[in-house]
Amino acid sequence: MKPVLYFLKDDSGEAAIEFLFIFPIIFLIFTAAFESSMYMARYAMFDRAVDQTVRQLRLGTMVNPTHQNLKRTICESGMMIESVQTCIDTMRIWMQPVNTGTFAMVAPPRSCVDRSQPIITDEPPANEYSLGTDNDIMLMRICMKGDPMFPTTAVSVKMPVDTDGSYVMLVTTTFVNEPG
Repeated sequence: MKPVLYFLKDDSGEAAIEFLFIFPIIFLIFTAAFESSMYMARYAMFDRAVDQTVRQLRLGTMVNPTHQNLKRTICESGMMIESVQTCIDTMRIWMQPVNTGTFAMVAPPRSCVDRSQPIITDEPPANEYSLGTDNDIMLMRICMKGDPMFPTTAVSVKMPVDTDGSYVMLVTTTFVNEPG
């Protein structure tokens, strides 16, 4: 009888039990904070890279502004990325002129790159990518996918997550093609 009472009165494992209850919550908060801060930093750099590239495009200083060159210029503008090629492969650019007579804008597609499909390196069709002419108001939407560092925190932070588990960064901008 004495050993059973001794076991029931032993309190040497209390700290371990408290740790097991508290640690997962603290760790989830830490990983969610880290993931969201990395997402915000990447998004800010992505937005800045798009702004710098659009400035070159708008002023006409970009040489040969094809779809692939535009992607490459955005990806090489100091973003936090694994590689330029990965950035190019996970980015989709949609650009169309706005009809200034009616200001009716074609709604850009809601989808990003489908990474389960083969990567297309050809120029997109004219209804998806058009450089426009002088004095055209252009609407541009760039969508890029990235993989979360901690996949479980993407759900808890409420980042825009796609069906394949990657988070989505969208930048929409307008500009006017300068004449000449």
